[in-house]
Amino acid sequence: MARILLKNVTKKFGEVTAVKNLNLEIKDGEFMVLLGPSGCGKSTTLRMIAGLETPTEGEIWIGDSIVNDVDPTKRNVAMVFQSYALYPHMTVFGNIEFPLKMSGVPKEERAKKVKEVAEFLGIDALLNRKPSELSGGQQQRVALARALVREPQVFLLDEPLSNLDAKIRTQMRFELKKLLSYELGITTVYVTHDQVEAMTMADRIAVMNKGILQQVGTPDEIFYRPKNTFVATFVGSPPMNLIEGEIIDKDGKTVFETEHFSMELPKDVPHGNVILGFRPQHVQISPQPAEGFIKGELLGVEKLGVENFGHVGYGNTEIVIRLPEDIKTTRGEIYWRPEENRIYLFDPNTRETVYG
Repeated sequence: MARILLKNVTKKFGEVTAVKNLNLEIKDGEFMVLLGPSGCGKSTTLRMIAGLETPTEGEIWIGDSIVNDVDPTKRNVAMVFQSYALYPHMTVFGNIEFPLKMSGVPKEERAKKVKEVAEFLGIDALLNRKPSELSGGQQQRVALARALVREPQVFLLDEPLSNLDAKIRTQMRFELKKLLSYELGITTVYVTHDQVEAMTMADRIAVMNKGILQQVGTPDEIFYRPKNTFVATFVGSPPMNLIEGEIIDKDGKTVFETEHFSMELPKDVPHGNVILGFRPQHVQISPQPAEGFIKGELLGVEKLGVENFGHVGYGNTEIVIRLPEDIKTTRGEIYWRPEENRIYLFDPNTRETVYG
């Protein structure tokens, strides 16, 4: 069994705490994505699982064993780095064969395993080439083959697609997920700062910030039920709109008031000072004045092909809203309101979700 368990794991580099009191379970066969901005501790966490870093505190379990003091070569894990780290003087065959050679596998068995994994990944025609003769996507497959040939229990990937162009990256996202989850069922931990990668590939996502785990859940849970403002704005493109204001009772209605506008909310929402959040995709639009709609000044439109997003200004605050295809205007007055069942309220002090 290749369950991974991190119990109260902390990693310090001198005075800097890279990972703080991390508790996380990665189930056998699960595709877990560690998501967060640069410096959030996700790569350090991956390196501790691999054995390339030692936790300052806490325990790391793989299967039924604590591996804190187990040598990286004896953990039965394979790691693919951002740079692929292929040996330039070796052929593709030599690169894939290398870990087997280091493990003392007999020559005939090595050759058989290399050909099998190369055919599986569709790179068997490249075995006599050098890495410099390969495209980025081909190099990535070679790095995967070199890791897979060891038949690891756990697969660790650190930003493996970031060096590829957009088209190949999209293709490889699907291929990686299909290979590791559906065909091999290997326990996988995948590090990225790209929330699109996380949302499209993960069984579950662990969102990190400043060394602290913010939330763990399925892509839908992370997107639709964020636990705080960091998760709400980091996951989703464009980010969730956040507006500070006060919720009061007024003329028999529950109203959210700001310096520039007010809107009616459901009566069961918490009252007082709050941060109201809503995603750009969860907004109703009217080109004309309408009851319950808020007047705004459209500053400009981002045209992204399938979707167009308008920027609406209120003093120093800018709100982003998705525009329907039939709205042709790019500047001027517009009327909008968030969908009632898609609003979120956050405590302005803790930034934690209190409604939604």
